[in-house]
Amino acid sequence: MVAKVGFEFPRDNSQQWDGFNEPGMEHFAGSPFRSLGREGTQNALDAAISSPVAISVRLVEVPTISVPSVDELRSALELCVAESHAEGEKAKQFFETALDLLGKSKISVLQFSDSNTSGVKGPCELGYPYFALMKATGQSKKESGTATGSFGIGKFAPFTVSGLRTIFLSTRWSDESGAMHHYVQGKAILMSHRSGGATYRGTGFWGIRKNCQPLVGNLDELPAWLHCNGHEVGSTGTTLSILGFMANKGWERILAASIGESFFGAICRGELTLTIEGGPVLNAGTLPDFFADKDILNAIKDQKEEPETFQNSGHFLRALSSTESKVEETQNASLGHCRLHILVGEGLPKRVAVLRNGMLITSELARLRRFGEFKEFVAVLECLSDKGNALLRAMEPPPHNDFEPDRLPTLQQQRAGRVALRELAEWVRQMLQRHAQDPIAEVSEIDELAEFFGDDEEGSGSKEKNGDENPRGALKIRARPLPKKKSAASDSQEDHSQDDNLPGDDGDDGDDTGDGDGDEGGSGGSSGSNESTGGDATKGGDGGAGSSKNHVSTLALQNVRAVVLSPARRRISFTPEVGGQVKVTLEDSGADTNRILKITSASVGVVANGDLSIQCNMNQRLTVDVELDRVFEGTIKVKAHAV
Repeated sequence: MVAKVGFEFPRDNSQQWDGFNEPGMEHFAGSPFRSLGREGTQNALDAAISSPVAISVRLVEVPTISVPSVDELRSALELCVAESHAEGEKAKQFFETALDLLGKSKISVLQFSDSNTSGVKGPCELGYPYFALMKATGQSKKESGTATGSFGIGKFAPFTVSGLRTIFLSTRWSDESGAMHHYVQGKAILMSHRSGGATYRGTGFWGIRKNCQPLVGNLDELPAWLHCNGHEVGSTGTTLSILGFMANKGWERILAASIGESFFGAICRGELTLTIEGGPVLNAGTLPDFFADKDILNAIKDQKEEPETFQNSGHFLRALSSTESKVEETQNASLGHCRLHILVGEGLPKRVAVLRNGMLITSELARLRRFGEFKEFVAVLECLSDKGNALLRAMEPPPHNDFEPDRLPTLQQQRAGRVALRELAEWVRQMLQRHAQDPIAEVSEIDELAEFFGDDEEGSGSKEKNGDENPRGALKIRARPLPKKKSAASDSQEDHSQDDNLPGDDGDDGDDTGDGDGDEGGSGGSSGSNESTGGDATKGGDGGAGSSKNHVSTLALQNVRAVVLSPARRRISFTPEVGGQVKVTLEDSGADTNRILKITSASVGVVANGDLSIQCNMNQRLTVDVELDRVFEGTIKVKAHAV
């Protein structure tokens, strides 16, 4: 007679097959220890009932025979070995190694416990957190709409560090009446296997066999390591036991680094503590020294994106905790109350970290990646409203490392998400301009290079000469026009090409638009990182003022420069070769074609239909700040026509 309690791999009558490569596990296979730290801590914080949530981690060796129903687990592994030839060498090696682990007298178990949490609330029925964690696929049941986890994928992370792909969960939780419940259940994710002509599912459960339910109540016969360790009698909380833990060298420091760099916000505010037996202890007091620990840096140096991610988190912690940080706040229409901490100082990485509920989401938010025009700084951005955090959570992908508005369910919500992120990024840049803008210093002359770059004109050191400031430094660059190219035509033809009133010349050989994109011209522009390039705007050429098609005269501009003031603002400077009323048009300089950039406002002149009309004086430098109709980070082309 089969016992009522044991490992149960449900019989499969649907002729399906669970292969070895479980997608949920493969999602975390590249960084298993970092994933374990991040996902396990998310689950604990999402179940918080008081502060701080206390996480304790320990590695123990237990007698193999103490693993509940270990013989049944061994039999399932043997059946998987027989099927693994069709799955590939990776599967075959795994199951053979797993059997070797169970053949030893002792087995390693990593235990991840939390307290000051609600536990994983049951019952084990659809719609409850316990069922979502242990039985459901692709489902997350968190009590808060702003919980750090949301996809139900993180539950697979512990299996990636188990040499048996097997875990046991022990949790205490209380119902609405205050009655305490204690559940214990095991779960193994192997692969489909066959026995006696029947096929069995790859995922099996230890507990009450009927309907694969957890063991409830009378747990005295279970080994001590399966109880909720470290929990006071009558308290709630959870212990996750990972069987056959694959302990790499330095795993304690790698795990601590994962938790510290992801949850420094929660730790420094006293919302989370971590104790690893024989390893680091993280709390608000120890966190600064933790990020300076060379042993941690040495342990994680071979991990993906390390040690840069760890070091950057240390800088973000300084921005949150330093009295030298500048704090700004705003009310975003969709996200509500938002706060920004800015710390300026040498050696800082010019990054903006976005936290949600104390967890680092990203430091690569769109429109907040390049900061060439700023001093070295770090900043930490947080949304402080439940409404805003719920919106941000809904835009996060499964790794919780970005915000993607297209994940929102309706087009209207997607548009609102895009607008919220854009407005937030623009506000952050405005605050960085206020506190971290790299000022343009006084003009300096470089006399040491005078013999190589001498000025042919009188008074080369005079302030009356046209020049422009390098937006990155304290130098004044005096750009000189390149010599005009010789035309292949005769001298008489060259003279005629400059005659605006030549009869019969309708400009058909030129550009119909009259923009003169010929070899003699260039464009003023700027990149989103504030690296500017200058040059002459094109002369009229064949498509100039003599064209009967457009009847406008394209003007030559010298020393064209466009400096980034914000993602949608530029400071345009140029020197016209002639005077009079001029219409200025801006374009983005694309790889295949240029698109008009409409001007919505300007510091001088008149704006109409996206263009700027302005009075110019011949050979007199002109500077104007313009607002664009859209955010743009590429190179800008400046064109001028006589009105």
